[in-house]
Amino acid sequence: MSYRWEWERTESGRPGMSGDLAKIFRHEEPKNPGILALDAPPAAATLLAREVIQNSWDAARELRTLDPHVPQFHIRFRFRELIGEEKRSLVDAVALEGLAHRVDAIDRDQVGLGSSDCLDDITEDEEPLKVLTITESSTSGMYGPWNQNRSHMFLALLSIGFTEKASGAGGSYGYGKAGLINGSRIRSVVAYSCFRERDDDPGVTRRLLGVTYWGPHDFEGTNHPGIGTLSDGAAGAILPFENDEADEVARRMGVDLRDPNDPEDLGTTFLVIDTSVDPGDLVRAIERSWWPAIQEGDFVAEVMDVDGSTLSPRPMRDPVLRTFIDCWELAMGRSDPGKDEWCAQPSGPETPRVDGKPKYPTIGTMALAADLSGWSYADQAAGPEDDGISHKSLVALTRGTRMVIEYLEAGQSPPYVRGAFIAEPSLDDTLRLTEPKAHDAWRTKAEDGEVNPEAAAISDHVIRRIKQSVHNHRNRLKPPVPPPEELNLPFFNEIMRRVMSGMGQGTRQPVPDTRPISIHLDHQPRESSLEGLIELAGSATYGLTAHFDGDRAPVTLTIAYRFIEDDRVGEHAELRINAPSGFTEATPGVFTGFIDRDDAARFDFVSVPYDPTWSGRLIVNGEIDRAVSEEADRG
Repeated sequence: MSYRWEWERTESGRPGMSGDLAKIFRHEEPKNPGILALDAPPAAATLLAREVIQNSWDAARELRTLDPHVPQFHIRFRFRELIGEEKRSLVDAVALEGLAHRVDAIDRDQVGLGSSDCLDDITEDEEPLKVLTITESSTSGMYGPWNQNRSHMFLALLSIGFTEKASGAGGSYGYGKAGLINGSRIRSVVAYSCFRERDDDPGVTRRLLGVTYWGPHDFEGTNHPGIGTLSDGAAGAILPFENDEADEVARRMGVDLRDPNDPEDLGTTFLVIDTSVDPGDLVRAIERSWWPAIQEGDFVAEVMDVDGSTLSPRPMRDPVLRTFIDCWELAMGRSDPGKDEWCAQPSGPETPRVDGKPKYPTIGTMALAADLSGWSYADQAAGPEDDGISHKSLVALTRGTRMVIEYLEAGQSPPYVRGAFIAEPSLDDTLRLTEPKAHDAWRTKAEDGEVNPEAAAISDHVIRRIKQSVHNHRNRLKPPVPPPEELNLPFFNEIMRRVMSGMGQGTRQPVPDTRPISIHLDHQPRESSLEGLIELAGSATYGLTAHFDGDRAPVTLTIAYRFIEDDRVGEHAELRINAPSGFTEATPGVFTGFIDRDDAARFDFVSVPYDPTWSGRLIVNGEIDRAVSEEADRG
């Protein structure tokens, strides 16, 4: 039996989805801050490691909730280069000649393909065809009735963000396909899935579906959104191969068959055609993103190179990752803090509250470590291989999935520290709500309705507490400042002597203050309602000076409070500002309105609570809005 690709058509009045889904992550390069920029794996390998394993791991955990006795989750990435009969068999099974014929008639760049790929020489048997087979075991598989939106195969391969997964999972259905697509030069993926029979889907235990994801294009006089499917149906009526027929297509593709009665065979096999990923890069990407799960023995991941050798991810052999793993062990309570280490459970936010008590007493467990004779002062000891590296203090953020969400930048000057943060389990779903589609950050602002405001506020507290802990530990590590009497700065002392005595040519006279706006500040730190934290409270009063000619002035006034980080002005501390009547907040902390000669404008403010070891700078400014003033004069 021969198979062919069926392409969806663009039809007026019907919803459509562009097939160029690889662009979902096109402008979201993986973050490799500080020392992690050294030998960082390419974006395609990182995306594949994070997204594919996350989806499979979610499915494995789902199966385990239903049957705690299933074997351990295992995922294998097998790279092959097919030639001769093996290549011809796959080319026929996946109808690759049909794709080659189609691509010859369209603009490659338009549909998201590179200038060359396997389709250029698909009929040349001795030209190797690179394929990647991803085999997961002991997962729930892509179950669910195909004719309903409960089909996990439909959600995973043909939808975007259709629904949220179960509590504690990695994210929404559908985005994981971007990791697969980016791993294929021709954007073609086949999924063969095995699952237990269900009451709502009787008689079905295996399904197979191939999808090609190209951008919208015209072909033979018809416009297509770019979704091509290898299935048992036709365009507009996609039907996956099922049961014995699914097994037969899988066999012809060279994929091992699955038995629904064997718990280890439950799961999905993905075939990524003409892979762009290098095995060694994938191993490094798995190590960087999944070392917490690997360290805890949650699952086994292995990579098989084209020569048949097995490359098992071993994060402990990476000296950089090992520092984070040591902190993880410390946070898990398996070791005691050393001289330059620190471990604690930072307190949770004051709100929300349950029965009058904070809902989250702690935000999790955190551990930090330093190497004062080595990488903590890496700038002074950098070798040739470190050229161009901007060293930073970094903290690996983790939650229930045990994937590293992000290596959070928490300091830009020595001594550098590294750490691991394990989120409180009750915060897992809340933090998940703040993650972008790449699951690589906990967002702290509820912008454009994308992030739940309460979740963003809690995430903001978590990130602030982590950075405060890093700041405090770095301060403990810094050498003490010598007392003033031990400082000997002869050149500085001579300059100061001349200035104080008025000696020397070129001594400048004070410049008279001719500013049209006066600012009076009254502020001081006070204890916060959150135990151990303080807040800045006070007022800023703006008035007109004798240097302004007039009784009323249009003004733009600014009030901001910023923390001092690494001896420089750092991030903003949120201020709750009570503005006088008539003033409008144009952007956070920036107000426009009018000041009258006999009526100064007073702004009362209070900051968010913060650690008392942090210092900050209150920044205030007032300017006459000349454009408004000149417009009024012309009127």
